[in-house]
Amino acid sequence: MDGERSVTLLSEEQVRDLVALAEQARVDLSRFAGQEIAFDVEAVQLLDEWVEHHLQEMPDPPVRTRLLWTSLLGEMFRHRHEGWWALRDGKLIMVCPVEGGNWRLVAVREQIDRRIAAGMSESLTYFYNVSRIELKLG
Repeated sequence: MDGERSVTLLSEEQVRDLVALAEQARVDLSRFAGQEIAFDVEAVQLLDEWVEHHLQEMPDPPVRTRLLWTSLLGEMFRHRHEGWWALRDGKLIMVCPVEGGNWRLVAVREQIDRRIAAGMSESLTYFYNVSRIELKLG
């Protein structure tokens, strides 16, 4: 892909697994929020709150929990920005189209890891909104 040898699109089966995880995360987030949640900006804000709540009880979440959060954040980009799931250097990313037939990489797993390590200073909501603007600008 455009000279990026370390970027590999996921197979249909892998994407189905991530979509299923994201749906499970959406249901869990809906339960946490006390209302039905969609894959939208409001969900990102609630995901930030959910992560914060979880980190207060367990500062180092297990890999499965990190994957749930990653899949939910990634699916928001897939739904809203026609992204594709991929791996770059072993980390889950989204590849999203931008103007002019180009594409941009969105490091969803790395952002989840930063959010866990640095707290709200690495807000998922801020990351999502900045990424959305960058995608629109190309």
